[in-house]
Amino acid sequence: MTLCVALFAWLPTAAQLPAEYPSRPIRIIVPSAPGGAGDVIARFVGEALATELHATVIVENRAGGSGVIGNDLAAHAPPDGYTLLFATSATHIISAHAIAKLPYDPLRDFVPVINVGYATSVVVVNSALPIASLQELIAYARAHPGELNYASSGTGSANHIDTEVFASLAGIRLTHVPYRGTADGYRALLNNEVQLMFGAITSALPYIEAGRVRPLVVLVDRRSPLLPDVPTIAQAGLPSVDVRKWLGLVAPAATPPRIVERLNRTLDAILHEPKTRSWMDRQGLELAGGSASDLDAVLRADFAKWDGLVRRLGLRPE
Repeated sequence: MTLCVALFAWLPTAAQLPAEYPSRPIRIIVPSAPGGAGDVIARFVGEALATELHATVIVENRAGGSGVIGNDLAAHAPPDGYTLLFATSATHIISAHAIAKLPYDPLRDFVPVINVGYATSVVVVNSALPIASLQELIAYARAHPGELNYASSGTGSANHIDTEVFASLAGIRLTHVPYRGTADGYRALLNNEVQLMFGAITSALPYIEAGRVRPLVVLVDRRSPLLPDVPTIAQAGLPSVDVRKWLGLVAPAATPPRIVERLNRTLDAILHEPKTRSWMDRQGLELAGGSASDLDAVLRADFAKWDGLVRRLGLRPE
């Protein structure tokens, strides 16, 4: 009897047994405001993930600091698979080089899950502006240095750095006006508070189709199928530059590998479904997918690339 009691005492209780993952809601933190490309894509991915895992997936916007607020929250969340971060080149890598004293390390404090895809940036101007091409924009800016204002999602954000890269290539001076998010930037552009903006085709397309803004150039080395009449920056007469942005999911460091692997397998299958590919094509996104280690390689290469660009532009904080 004593042996039997001891044996039953050794067996784990139901509360101690490891729960099947996921057994409660999964949270995806989006470190940007609603309405931007990252938010739109995270919600699509979250809905598909919820269906496949038979779980509740909650998308939570935590904007501010060009991604720092949301990233910090995710970095310090329990590494149990129930908090994920929708990371992008903009919020995860560029901000790490353009913002001083981050409270986390973008490589050390996260583990990659999957690269969802790449977003193409487009340069747009207010449709009331008498500028119809990139060369006309450059000529106007050279004749009126500092008079053209451009919107960004915040100091150190991707569209801030992208615009400074462009201005450096073109030899012009533009005035930076930071906003809290992409949607606020477009509102300012439509109201002519600013005259131009760099942003993902995903978020710019509705305004382009409505005739509210005019696209001048795409910042990649080939034309976008969604904007076939819009030239690449090289076709418009400037040196070729490809500043496309990756978008993916990462988790807090020390998240169990088996959970990362399950999430990766599930998401990779979702990404390669025909309906997902069709949706991404309509958003102007280039599908990626692949393993977690594939995203790790992208992260490290991107980190080195933007470190060099930010240094060259003199935008590194003290």
